[in-house]
Order: sequence, then structure tokens, then C-alpha cells
Amino acid sequence: MRGRPTRASPCTCDTPAVTTDPLVQPPGITSVVVDPGGDITVETAGAAGTGRPVDDATTFHACSMAKLVTTIGVLRLVEDGRLDLDDDVRDHLGPDAVAVPAGIRAPTLRELLAHQGGIDDPPGAFEPTAAGSPSAAEILAGGTAAHTGPVTVVRAPGAGFSYSDAGYVLVERIVEVATGTPFAEALHHLVAAPLGLSSTAFWTGEGAGSHGRDVVRQVAATAATGHDASGTPVAGNRIHYPGLAASGLWTTAGDLGLVLRDLGRSLAGADDAVLLDASSARAMSEGVGTRGVGLGSFRHAAAHGLCLMSQGWGAGFQAQARLYVGTRGAVAVLVNADPGVPQDASVVGLTVTRLARRAGWES
Repeated sequence: MRGRPTRASPCTCDTPAVTTDPLVQPPGITSVVVDPGGDITVETAGAAGTGRPVDDATTFHACSMAKLVTTIGVLRLVEDGRLDLDDDVRDHLGPDAVAVPAGIRAPTLRELLAHQGGIDDPPGAFEPTAAGSPSAAEILAGGTAAHTGPVTVVRAPGAGFSYSDAGYVLVERIVEVATGTPFAEALHHLVAAPLGLSSTAFWTGEGAGSHGRDVVRQVAATAATGHDASGTPVAGNRIHYPGLAASGLWTTAGDLGLVLRDLGRSLAGADDAVLLDASSARAMSEGVGTRGVGLGSFRHAAAHGLCLMSQGWGAGFQAQARLYVGTRGAVAVLVNADPGVPQDASVVGLTVTRLARRAGWES
């Protein structure tokens, strides 16, 4: 298939010397560039851990970039008629799924995907561990350390932005109810399998037998070791977060490029888009409520119009992806380290910007 990920010459993802970045050179780094014609170029450098170099098959924890892929899966269920973006979450999960004070309605799927559901994550919620994650149903029951007590609406949905992993746990459980399958398996069938993604999974460290998916075995075998800002491996080499839909995505740069390319094709209304039709993609890019927030992504202006951005930052890893809607070009960078500073100031954002400027997509 034209435009499958290809290798460039030895990696030019050189990490600029930036004094504000305590981790100038991460242990490992990978980038992907999708050109307007659909060709995909992957570059790699550094160490994946335990003596392995980063290569095209190395999987990275994309952390909160999971929300982008989760949203695509939800929109496919909307297209199939199994969900509606304006569904009240309680229509799927029952009246006790979320605590709603008198005089305030429950949030919709659309609002949850755009962090407009009126839900705040309590202090100490969604802390990572090396031991995997409770299920969405267990988290929503309120009896785990991931989220003590019920998920609660604290302000009118749609009234403002509040970044919420708990909102995405509600989405995760809705997907499970709508499909009758565990979330990771549902997203494999909704997103990974149709695009032929061989190294992308929602994973919390479990073995392949947990869901019967060969891709889990591939991800586990090739997963990079996470590092802190000093370059020291994190405890257990990899740390996982509660809430697969919010932060459980593991992927390669090449697979991520295929997702970004297909989303760009959908936004352009191209016939060769696989996952979403044009109306679904537009709903994703238009977002809801607060300016600058799309469904599962963030919006900002670039040299040729709208740019959709997704990023992740967790224990041992950081990532960012940008899709330039007007040109259908895209770029993403993943590292197996926590740089200690946000993406805009770290090697991740600086490398994304450099690659985008080289292509003429950023001024």
C-alpha cells in the first residue's frame, strides 16, 4: 500500500540544546512525518532500554494521546448508530453512573470528549502504578485508589473546560456497554484492525492471553523502557495509568502516522479514508464549548489553517502529534523519558516544531 511507513536516512531528529529542558537528550526518540501526498517517513535514534536501540517496531507509551484514538473509536460507533454524541451518559450506564446535583443535567458524550462535562478529577486520582489498572467499571464504582468515591458533576456541562480523565473513564465504560466487549478489544476492532496497525494497543501491562490479541504480545515484546528526567529507568521499567481510554495507548511512530494520515483524509472528505466519514471528522475538529478544544484533541491556528494537536505526558514518556488540516500533513514525536517540562519547552515539542517548519506547516 502506498504510503506505508518508510525509513529515512539515519535519524535527523537531533535534539536542540535548550537550557530550559533538563533532559536535552532523551534515551530514545522517534518521529513520523506524513506528507500531503500520504507518504510516511519514520526516523529513530537512541536506546529503547535493556541494550536495545529504538527502531521502527519500538512501542512507546503515548499516554493521553489515547484520547484521540478513543474519540475515533467512539465516532465509528456513532456512524454505526450504536451511540450518539448527544446521548446522556446515564442512558447507557444507568442513573447511578455519575453523581449529578439537583438542577444540573448529566453530561453528553460530546461534552466528555471535549472535557466539557463539568467533572473535575479529585486530587490524587489516576496515579500510575507498575501493577496495571482497575477496570472502568471498578473505577466508576468508586472503590479503588484510582478515583475514591463516585464520579461527580460539579458544574453545568458545557459551561467550561476542565481536563478530566474521569470523563474518559465514563466514555470507556460506555464503549464497553455498546459493544459488549472489553474496551481494549473494542478499540482494536474499531481502529487498529481496519488500519492494519500491527503495534498499537490499549495496554496496562497484561499478557497477551488477557484479550486474545496478538498485538498485545507485540507491544509487550517491543515496549520501550520509560525514564525520568535524569535518565534513570522508572520502577518496573514501565508504569501504567488507570483509565485505558484516557491514557492507556501504546504505539509506534509508524502506526501513529497511519492514524494521522487517515484522519487527515477523513477531514478532507477523501474517498480513501478508512475510519471516519467527513461529517464525523468535522465534528471532531469543530469541538464544543471552549475555543481551542476539539473532540479528543486541541485546536490552534497554523500557517495554512487549522491544526489539531494531541499530546501525552506521563511517568517515563512524553509525546505530541500535530495534524495540519489544510495540507493533510502531520508530524509526531515520542520519547521514552519524562523531560521534566511541558511539551512546548521540551525536546518533544521543539522537534515537532522544527519538523513542521521544515515542511512549511508552521511559521
